[in-house]
Amino acid sequence: IKSGNQFEVEIYPSFRHQIPDMIRRHKEKKRESRECQKNLNDRNSKKKLMRLVHENFYTGDYWCTLTFKDDPEDLETAERLIKNFFRRINRARKKKGLENAKYVYVIEEGTYGTQRFHLHLIIDNGLSKDEIEKKWGLGFCNIKTLNYYKEENFIGVCKYMMKDEETYKKTAFRLKGKRRWGSSKGNLVLPKPSKNRTKLSRKKVMDMVLNQDSIGERLEREYPNYNFKEVEIRYNDWNGLFYIYARMQSKKQRIRR
Repeated sequence: IKSGNQFEVEIYPSFRHQIPDMIRRHKEKKRESRECQKNLNDRNSKKKLMRLVHENFYTGDYWCTLTFKDDPEDLETAERLIKNFFRRINRARKKKGLENAKYVYVIEEGTYGTQRFHLHLIIDNGLSKDEIEKKWGLGFCNIKTLNYYKEENFIGVCKYMMKDEETYKKTAFRLKGKRRWGSSKGNLVLPKPSKNRTKLSRKKVMDMVLNQDSIGERLEREYPNYNFKEVEIRYNDWNGLFYIYARMQSKKQRIRR
């Protein structure tokens, strides 16, 4: 999956010949599989957000934290105020001859002792920082410039936006059961996976699992335009197989044209 400067490789088993046996196991472990599915959905949701950010934003765009001077009484009020903010942003852009803003955001509620709504936002840099701060006008506004290779990097802000859900729910009382993050409509691209159906034997996969230190070297030989960054190997005791996820980064910096 290629998204911006990021390149992900997912190696997972095909179940064409094991379907009947998988159905039998599924019946035996139905309750356990529900929890596995929940965890899988959570991982996929986080990957979707990360890919949206990498594909649609560039070095020089903004990472913002926006707070409310007067805390909204409920999530619906906070969402209405936020939507009005984006309308003001787009009106200002239109006056400059710009298209609507691209953005991804998450609404949060503070933890113990700070249970106030606030907004974390990634937005393109069509307007200046001062202009965005004036259009917010509802409280404190902290805006930093994103740099793919430095402190305010894309992976860092994505991980910050994707806080552990179970821990967060213990204090985020007004957000329970609600979808916390959103994005601009109609102008963001979600990268599509490119499938390589090369068959890997269990032996080759096990060799990768047992020699994790060599995975980066193997992938860099396979994809010479990318630097290896990290790998995650998971064992699924439901089917007795391994899943490998690796993330790489392009050697060339992407520039908005």
